[in-house]
Amino acid sequence: MAYLIMIRNLILGIGWPVLIAGSIILFIKGRSVYSMVKTALVGKITKTLVFTMLIEMYSLGIVCTAYMLADPNSTYLVFFVFLTWFVVFVSSLRVLMKAEAEVRKMMQK
Repeated sequence: MAYLIMIRNLILGIGWPVLIAGSIILFIKGRSVYSMVKTALVGKITKTLVFTMLIEMYSLGIVCTAYMLADPNSTYLVFFVFLTWFVVFVSSLRVLMKAEAEVRKMMQK
């Protein structure tokens, strides 16, 4: 049981700082893309994507934290949820970065 608490604390100790830092990066990248194309449909989609991601990420973080604190055995499940979230988060950042690069190319032409 002690190792589950240690893993839980590790997930929380890494997860929340990554969530906060990732949120800042996601917001900045999203705002950058949005500011370039805010009148187009891409701008509206980007804005919706960023706000949806932020709400989902914090909702997931709060629920997983509460679940792990209530039952240390849930750490196994939350660990895989955390890994899945991280993969989706990195994918979303890549999409935003590619969108930003593509918009910059289009604006130069």
